[in-house]
Amino acid sequence: MKVPVAALLLLLFLLSMTTNAQQLPQSRAERTNYEETSLYADVMNFIAELQRLSSDVKVETFATTSENRAVPLVILSKPPISTPLEAAASGKPIVFIMANIHAGEVEGKEAMLHFMRDVVIGKEGQLLDKMILLIAPDYNADGNEKIDINNRTAQNGPKGGVGTRENGKKLDLNRDYMKIESSEARGLIENVFNRWEPHVVMDLHTTNGSYHGYALTYSPSLNPNADKRILSFMREKLFPAVTKTMREKHNYNLYYYGNFAQQERPQNELNPDKSQDPKAWATFDHRPRFGNNYEGLRNRIAILSEAYSYLDFRARVDVTDKFVRSTLHFIAARPQEIVNLVREADRFAIANGTTMGNEEGFGVNFEMTASTKPVEILVGSVNKVIDPRTNKPRFEATKEARPVKMTEYGEFKATRRLKSPAAYLLKPEQRKIVDMLLTHGIIVETTKREETATVETAVISEITRAQRAFQGHRETRLSVSMKDEKVTLPAGSFVVSMHQPKAALIFYLLEAESDDGFVNWNFFDDVLDKAVKGETVYPVYRLKSQPNFAREVMKK
Repeated sequence: MKVPVAALLLLLFLLSMTTNAQQLPQSRAERTNYEETSLYADVMNFIAELQRLSSDVKVETFATTSENRAVPLVILSKPPISTPLEAAASGKPIVFIMANIHAGEVEGKEAMLHFMRDVVIGKEGQLLDKMILLIAPDYNADGNEKIDINNRTAQNGPKGGVGTRENGKKLDLNRDYMKIESSEARGLIENVFNRWEPHVVMDLHTTNGSYHGYALTYSPSLNPNADKRILSFMREKLFPAVTKTMREKHNYNLYYYGNFAQQERPQNELNPDKSQDPKAWATFDHRPRFGNNYEGLRNRIAILSEAYSYLDFRARVDVTDKFVRSTLHFIAARPQEIVNLVREADRFAIANGTTMGNEEGFGVNFEMTASTKPVEILVGSVNKVIDPRTNKPRFEATKEARPVKMTEYGEFKATRRLKSPAAYLLKPEQRKIVDMLLTHGIIVETTKREETATVETAVISEITRAQRAFQGHRETRLSVSMKDEKVTLPAGSFVVSMHQPKAALIFYLLEAESDDGFVNWNFFDDVLDKAVKGETVYPVYRLKSQPNFAREVMKK
């Protein structure tokens, strides 16, 4: 029997399509019907397959873990690029997406593998016409390898277990942005933030705690020392538009991150009391030890994503995937607005030594602000199930979700502000502090000769230390009184001008009364351990006007 040519061509085409589909990489979640999550080798093999499929995929290592794993950064661009200089020259917004900072929260890792595949094979390839994508799908690579069914047992899957919250050295990487003790955080800041200078940073997580009615919650930077134009853009434009898309196109309800509380002034991270309706919905923390807050102090658009941990694993991956795509399509519709917003925030800081909205001073004390009227928050419910593998309870979300009016504590305000100096001055013996500033991408200069200057000094009046250690540190706060004093600075002293893009970050790191700076993380304990209250001067000086010293820029 003779086969018609048209039918034969169609058959060959279908066979080709089937073969191509079979050749596409799959995540471990897909291969196991979402019963397991990808190991490091799975991630690296998946990325290698993407490179085989397209020349638009470039890969570099941005950090090496304490257990000697290379942490990959995938660069997706069209035309393909390999360097930050090429990225900047393109004029496109640079978007960095990181997942698995807490390796028990694995949804973002799987979602980003699936998303990258769709970019490479063309389903989402048009995004590369409008932006450059940098993706780190497995940031906490060491924690990811410690998969165990006894990790995050209350979470609804995957059945095969997940990794650990901490990295190989038992550090929480999402508390390491200011003190940068881990090799992962140091690599992230030096080789991604400083080197590529992304305009947008997305950080993908999974919730702990409250039984709410949202498939995913999100947060912008919560520290009010950030540029108010960036914060307003996110709350007034980006999040409302993406929330609408997710509801209308994908049938997912989203809202700002929070947890339920009974108190009028809620503490953070509280679980709900199911015996009565919760009285408040409260966000988490303003301090820049958290990534979204840190990136805000660098004048960047920072987005925290939290998939709901009591949805099943497949749904958590799906909602995370769709949230990222919806956000990127929003960015793709206004790329120049994104670039201009970040550029203008940087320019304002260079010109004024502060951020817009903080001209009267940066905050040093903060509190949550209550909504002016009750807000409808979706209260969800869960079923408690005993997992036969662990003999421990896990919780499964039901379809029940009812709106309850309550007070929302969704933002922070500064309750006390300090006018920022024109510059900070440090003596040559503070080289360890200066090295940290350089790692953060801050410009530091050195004096060429001995100089005399009238400065503001902070005299220590009170030292408060936490009773318990956190991440190996006794967190510390200072109370000080300010006075003007003439000091002599030897040649080789350090000048840190506030007139640079990272002015808000500089203030937070160096100010004596900062709640998350070098004082808090014990970098000045050599002085504080010997301090005499009312006499000892904090060893960083404030200069009220721009220095006229002969000086030169340090190189790292």
